[in-house]
Amino acid sequence: MAEPDVDQGALIDVRAIAGILRRRALIIAVAVAVGVVLALSAYVAAEPRYTAIAQVALDRTSERVINVDQVIPTVDPDSAAVDTEVEILRSPELIGRVVDVLRLDSDPDFNSVLADDATPSPNVRADPVARQRAIGAVLGNLDVKRDGLSYAISVAFEHRDPVKAARIANTVVEQYVAQQVDSKSGATGRATRFLEGQLNNLRGQVLAAERAVADYRAETSLFAVSKASTVSQEEISNLSTQLAQAQAENAAAQARLSTARAQLRRGRSGEELGESLDSPVVSQLRSQRAQIGRDVASLQTRYGPQHPQLRQALKAQADTDAQIRAEVGRIVANTTIQANIASQRAASLEGSIARAEGKLASDNSATVRLNELERNAESARTLYQSFLDRYRQTVAQAGLERSDSNVIAKARVPGAPTSPNLLLYLAAGLAGGMSVAALLVLLLQMLEGGITNGEAVERRLGFASLGMIPDAKSLPGYRKTGLPAPPIELVVQRPQSVFSESFRSLRTSILSATPNLTSRVIAITSAVPDEGKTTSTIALWRSAALSGTRTLLIDGDSRRRAATREFAGSAAIGLADVLAGKAELSRALVEDRATGAHLLPQRSDGDGAPVDAQALAALLQQLRERYDLILIDTPPVLAADEARVTASLADGVVFLMRWRKTMAKSATLALKQLDDVHANVLGVVLTLVDLRERASAAGYFHEYRSYHQD
Repeated sequence: MAEPDVDQGALIDVRAIAGILRRRALIIAVAVAVGVVLALSAYVAAEPRYTAIAQVALDRTSERVINVDQVIPTVDPDSAAVDTEVEILRSPELIGRVVDVLRLDSDPDFNSVLADDATPSPNVRADPVARQRAIGAVLGNLDVKRDGLSYAISVAFEHRDPVKAARIANTVVEQYVAQQVDSKSGATGRATRFLEGQLNNLRGQVLAAERAVADYRAETSLFAVSKASTVSQEEISNLSTQLAQAQAENAAAQARLSTARAQLRRGRSGEELGESLDSPVVSQLRSQRAQIGRDVASLQTRYGPQHPQLRQALKAQADTDAQIRAEVGRIVANTTIQANIASQRAASLEGSIARAEGKLASDNSATVRLNELERNAESARTLYQSFLDRYRQTVAQAGLERSDSNVIAKARVPGAPTSPNLLLYLAAGLAGGMSVAALLVLLLQMLEGGITNGEAVERRLGFASLGMIPDAKSLPGYRKTGLPAPPIELVVQRPQSVFSESFRSLRTSILSATPNLTSRVIAITSAVPDEGKTTSTIALWRSAALSGTRTLLIDGDSRRRAATREFAGSAAIGLADVLAGKAELSRALVEDRATGAHLLPQRSDGDGAPVDAQALAALLQQLRERYDLILIDTPPVLAADEARVTASLADGVVFLMRWRKTMAKSATLALKQLDDVHANVLGVVLTLVDLRERASAAGYFHEYRSYHQD
């Protein structure tokens, strides 16, 4: 089963963070120590403060002596109501009452103007500015909060005097309860006075409105049969009912008449009419005709058409049909008469309604005015009654006001200070020191533009990572005792060390990057000096020779000649002489006795002239026939242009960067210049890697450490 893809960039590299903290441990320790020292200094200098706490609770039920609504109703306390009461306890108005009761505006602790005046004048105590100053001082030391999710509220006051702290906390809750009672009493008194004035005005309005209704009825003779209608309205209602019935009867009669006439026009006898079927005469005649029809049918089967009995039967049948037609005609005539009567009755009722409506229309204008007067009177009565009921309730509850809360615990004089708190100061110092340390570490990390791993090489530079060369001083075996030999000697004296293994790994990477070549010319360069370039080149040169590879090192840095100084001392013949044809190659070569590798040095007295590219290319072509690996130690790319010339002639370029020190911008610029001359950069190698920090960040060094012998 395939494992799901994980965004590695979104993961937190704990080991990398631990490495950063270890590297910046001194800065973190100093910042935390400074924070703790400052916190302890503040603790020692702080003045002892005492906190007194009183508690009030909101009543969940209200006591009612009489069952009437209060002017200020008691609201069942919910979360929002409790929070509102907390804000009231912190309100400047309530604290002003406390200041007035305790005369805190004349107390130097709450009025800074009096701090240097032991005998304040009466004018200062009456000063409103001093009162506001005292209110602000009390609010600054007052803490009001709800106790969890309960209906209890704690009022805490902090002061340097424990007795004064308790007295002020108790006064706050007492004035809070008293303020609620005063507020309700004042509201009841104001409501009573208001209702009295309104009742006097409304009483006169009710009398005037009712008098106007009575006078107008007498003037217009408008009398009501009931509250809902007048005489004319009742008459029209009755006539409308009769008219609807008459119109229904007229419609039915007209329908019957139309049906009968239509059947007669189509040549029918009218026997199908409902009235004909319901007529006993027609029914009897039809029965007779049916019997005669049966007789005729019987006679026709026995006799001829001229037989006397048959002819007599046919005559009787014809007479019966004539009687049926006559009776049907009478019924149709009677239907016509009934239809005419129904039509006339409906027309008569319509006339009566029209006359009644005319009379009602003449009364409408007077009725509109009457309705308006009655509405005004009813509105005045309703308003007057509601005010009267409310006035009676308000008068009845006067003197019964009580607070919606009560004091459940008074503040006691505290016996020990609540501040300063040593643990709190230490925690604040630690937190502050760690915050400053975190900011400093973050700032230093942001300012650090170096590269620390292969992934960063590929991501930021766009080139492959060929490996990492450790700083020999950071190897676990040499941290306490020091290096047993210079780094370039370790590859010979400690071939099984991690340091030597890193160059064998680099050689393998170079071979893998140039698989189709039997003889390779590799230029080794860097962006700036002090990257460990020459040391790494020499170590790679000696490591390759120890593995049996025919190896040549060309000192291509005509200015510093570091490789030459290390192995050739004061060389009389150098690269410049070979390129100029002044000396043979075999005379210029220097052999490393420890490995058998060859070095083509620089003359110790050389003038540092630029290298001849064509001559160097020809020399390299000649050297390919004698050596498997040719390494060229070039100067830094940004320091000397001859590095680009040499790199363009090589089969590949190994670019060195000092771990965490070389700026990525410098490396990018150097690689850009190499690309301009079409140099084949095989990849980037990080040098002088601190294995202690790298092991902490990577985590796998300890797993194979025992495999190497440092």
